[in-house]
Amino acid sequence: MHKTDYEISIIIPSHNRLDTLPRVLLALENQDYPKSLFEVIVVDDKSKDGTQEFLKAFAEQTILNLKWVEGAAGNAGAARNKGLELASGNLVLFLDSDTIPQADVVRQHLVWHDHYGVEACILGRVAMSDKLLQKDQGRVNDTLTRHDIHEIAELDWHEYRTANTSLSRQRCLEAGGFDAALPAAEDTEFASRLLSLGMRFIYVRDICVVHHHPMSYEGFFYKGELYGQAAARWYKKNPELRRLIIARYGVFAPEMRKRKKAKYILRALVVNRWSVPIISMLGRSVRRAWFNLSDTLYKCVFRYYVRQAFRANLKKI
Repeated sequence: MHKTDYEISIIIPSHNRLDTLPRVLLALENQDYPKSLFEVIVVDDKSKDGTQEFLKAFAEQTILNLKWVEGAAGNAGAARNKGLELASGNLVLFLDSDTIPQADVVRQHLVWHDHYGVEACILGRVAMSDKLLQKDQGRVNDTLTRHDIHEIAELDWHEYRTANTSLSRQRCLEAGGFDAALPAAEDTEFASRLLSLGMRFIYVRDICVVHHHPMSYEGFFYKGELYGQAAARWYKKNPELRRLIIARYGVFAPEMRKRKKAKYILRALVVNRWSVPIISMLGRSVRRAWFNLSDTLYKCVFRYYVRQAFRANLKKI
């Protein structure tokens, strides 16, 4: 049994997010749950924006039980693994350095774990910040799920995402932590291994954080390339999951059914290297006046970059 003084450890990976990290920590200081019963672990992944200096000063005056360490300039998965090594709580709560929790988030996670037990992963809602509904922002509303209309729902494992989720620290370690070789999609791949341990994924809408991550449209499309790279690595790593991977990321592979291949070819005829600049420009031009349409257009371009990166990286692996 891992000796612990805390009921839950909150793990926050961070890289150059000094614009939002202080807001996340301030929100944790204002939680309606005793500070003596939870700890906060920030893994700063070699930020260059003054994050380390901020954390040094903050640690001296905060009411939080705060640990902070420097990561290895890897990725979010590697940073979360570092946090897991340092955590002493029986439960861990994953937040991001741009997900600002409401005042009852810690308490709500613990309440629902009392209800569902150690074999449950509790997922809260991630609401997009209203401040990102701007013309120059490339961030789309990608935190919505089909379960947001429900108060409580049980999710399939491949619907898991890391931010605002809590689960047993021991189960995380038994699953082997996050795959640090994946530049993206490490949360979904992690969930595939949690499932083999009997984990259930329970969504609770009232546990809410606000996601505030400003991003240019170029940054958003580059994120698509990272997902394509990750999908290719995961495809090679887990042959038994190939059909699910290609369906989830909309990429082409021999395992696709004929009907899906036809849809892929049709999509490629419409969204290709000649049309992508036009679709991207149209998305930017209607961003402020018609945000939902802009979202749709940006997602089309995002998926194009996923498909291209998947195909290119599959040849290299």
